[in-house]
Amino acid sequence: MLLLDEPTAALDIRHQESVLATAREVARGGAAVVVVLHDLSLAAAYADRVCVLHHGRVRADGAPRDVLVADLLTEVYEHPVHVIDHHGTPVVVPVRQEVPCVP
Repeated sequence: MLLLDEPTAALDIRHQESVLATAREVARGGAAVVVVLHDLSLAAAYADRVCVLHHGRVRADGAPRDVLVADLLTEVYEHPVHVIDHHGTPVVVPVRQEVPCVP
């Protein structure tokens, strides 16, 4: 079993991808791999199963495309999000208010 707590924190994109690709290979080799991530798009790209916690309890558990949906994530994170399909993988994007530019 491999347990990773925020292994991609403070890493650039190339190294994030490398770490999670390595974790996936370990899993394909037969090990159980549990990764804690706050980057939901990274979780969606690499996880076979995602568990979303809310106030210390499991709010949703299942395949990324079933769990990482806008209504649920908006409720859990108390911030509106869009979930976009990118070649079959969910990408989570926060809804941002436009801030007017002051010249």
